[in-house]
Amino acid sequence: MENKIIKTDTEVLEVDSSTGEIIINADKKDLDLIKQTKIKAVNVLNENDFVKINGTWEAKRDGLMKILSSLPINYIWEIKERMIDHNIGYSEIVGVLTVKSGNIERRADGMGICSKIEFNEKVKFTLHNMNARAETRALKRAIETLFGSVINYFVIHNLGNK
Repeated sequence: MENKIIKTDTEVLEVDSSTGEIIINADKKDLDLIKQTKIKAVNVLNENDFVKINGTWEAKRDGLMKILSSLPINYIWEIKERMIDHNIGYSEIVGVLTVKSGNIERRADGMGICSKIEFNEKVKFTLHNMNARAETRALKRAIETLFGSVINYFVIHNLGNK
């Protein structure tokens, strides 16, 4: 498929027709670095990094963490807000993930919520477990935002017919 060009009054966007990704304009060195980083990200993923939930493929936490830990990128995860209600057993975490590759820096917020009712005999409720689950969900959402095109590409080309 060819890329689509979308023109507005103020800018021209190039969109990858197969993933929906907006292709950025950058100097050639940075653009090449971004492309190589995305190729490496796709290559570290495998089918076990995904689970099908209600007919939709979702990336698991471990697969998303492989992207961050095995690529030549710098990243910072910062907790911006933490709300804990000990009485009803509720935790909400808001964080910001900053990723830098070459001269390109991107940031994404992620929010995760967890409540006491999610736990059972198999997974014991503790404040630590509740907070850890909320933080994991927040980080996962931020990674999915920043690397969505990589995740979509992998799903379309490796899991699409399963």
